[in-house]
Amino acid sequence: MEMTTPIQALLNEKNGTEPIHVYYTFSEREKYIKNALDFLSYALDRRYKVLFVEEESFYEEIISHLRMMYPNDVLEKILHQESKQFYLSSHLFNAEQNSTRLLTLISPLLEEGHRIMIWGQVLLPSQNSILSQLRTYEIQCDQFIAEHELTTVCAYNGFITPAYIQTELLKTHKYFMTDDEITISGLYQRDYLQLMNEQDKDRMANIERENKQLILDNEKLSKAYELIARKKFEYWKLLQELPISILITKEHKVVFANEKALIDLELPSFDEIKGESVFHFIDLTNYTLRKQWIDTLDANQEYDLKEVELKLENGSIKTFKLKSIRTWYKGGDAALHVLIDLTPYKLLEQKMIRAEKLNIAGQLAAGIAHEIKNPLTSIKGFYKLIKHGMGKESYYTIIDDELDRIEQIANEFLILSKPHTDVFKVHSISRIIEEVKTLLETQAIIKGNDIITSYQYEEELLITCEETKIKQVFVNLIKNAIEATSNGHIYITVKKRGQFVEISVRDEGCGISNDALARISEPFFTTKEKGTGLGLLICDKIIDNHNGTRKIESREGVGTTFTITFPLMKSPQPSIPVDPVLLSEHSI
Repeated sequence: MEMTTPIQALLNEKNGTEPIHVYYTFSEREKYIKNALDFLSYALDRRYKVLFVEEESFYEEIISHLRMMYPNDVLEKILHQESKQFYLSSHLFNAEQNSTRLLTLISPLLEEGHRIMIWGQVLLPSQNSILSQLRTYEIQCDQFIAEHELTTVCAYNGFITPAYIQTELLKTHKYFMTDDEITISGLYQRDYLQLMNEQDKDRMANIERENKQLILDNEKLSKAYELIARKKFEYWKLLQELPISILITKEHKVVFANEKALIDLELPSFDEIKGESVFHFIDLTNYTLRKQWIDTLDANQEYDLKEVELKLENGSIKTFKLKSIRTWYKGGDAALHVLIDLTPYKLLEQKMIRAEKLNIAGQLAAGIAHEIKNPLTSIKGFYKLIKHGMGKESYYTIIDDELDRIEQIANEFLILSKPHTDVFKVHSISRIIEEVKTLLETQAIIKGNDIITSYQYEEELLITCEETKIKQVFVNLIKNAIEATSNGHIYITVKKRGQFVEISVRDEGCGISNDALARISEPFFTTKEKGTGLGLLICDKIIDNHNGTRKIESREGVGTTFTITFPLMKSPQPSIPVDPVLLSEHSI
């Protein structure tokens, strides 16, 4: 059995015995059309005239149903007006104009004695001060309806009609109807239908002003929510697509992991690790760093970027840069862990180191072959001459010299290749310099050179070193300075530079060309007739083993300066007074 619509029930109950003014707020199109059809059918069955103010799309759908029920001459009882043209002819809702338009349409029909029913879907503009205009119109309509005992339904879209307007409409309509029900309005007051006084106008103005502010606030909130939603989407998209691993934890439990984290940490799907302890997946192999990281997280502090090795669940070891920061996630405090996979770079670095070692080994092998081949060629040639009875006494001297050269090259390579097993002790740098100077002073005098030393400090400077090796460095540097200088000066200066001691050896020799300076650290490169090209290489190794540095500056025709630095001894020692003689420059 077909259900009775609310309007049909009301019309059947009253049956034209009293004027009816209904406020209808609708939300479902299908039910709205059914109520409108029943309203029109009631009028057409009784051959009443109907003023049907409706949007075109609704009207076409409704009239198509009625054509299947009534002949055209009956349907001519319906006088259709398009809603927008009727209520908003000038894009504004004007109470006086709309009331005049209604009277213009209805009055001739009433004069002809027709019974009239009215259905209108009222459209509201977005204008300010609509409430007072709408109330004026509804009051005038209600008075006109009561005077002529008309049946009228004023329909409003419930989705777009503001609540404050709906409240006012309940005061000007006796009946209130929804898609499914109809009842007498509890707010309907006959006294309210009087024309507005100044107090009413002020109240309406306040309501509309407050509503306007609410609309503005709602628009701002909507934009803010939209912005937040967009930023949230962009934030999560960024986290998902970052080319680095991201894990988010709450109370050390994993609540988020991006795709890169699953790949780099070789984890299964996120669903399988969600809620698990982060320490299962970020397992630092270094106990000290692991404890430091966990303590930092427990204290709700940030963990600075550090290079760490992680043991993965499958047992493999990978290298990462790890940083943990505090963040906010789904309504609570959380920690965001950033991991940058360094494993591919470490593997590449190892390959490059191996390749560099092989390259150096190749260069050394070629150098050794070249350096040894020359004396061997000489020895071989003289040996053949001696074998055939063509030898001279001087050949044996040349052979001895060439054998000594081969032995020298072999010994210097042994120094370079020997593992670092030196025993370090505390020594005075000034004493080492003085002993080396004493050792070489005869060579300096033979070439007409003065060795001038300058000790620019107040307390003795002590270094932790292997004395013999450090002496070897300064013997090499000072000997080179003596060989490069004739009838000149060699300056040795010792200074304190913060936590380091700086020793410079400066000569007034011929200097080194830029091309030679660029190659001076290469194995076997030498400008000396009997040099091996390994002396400076040996010095550099000794300096490196003592955490020192070496710098060289040179100008052709001016001279060369070697500057060496070593860290001063860290552990406190009793001060050793400096000999006053050492505080001033002196020469041999």
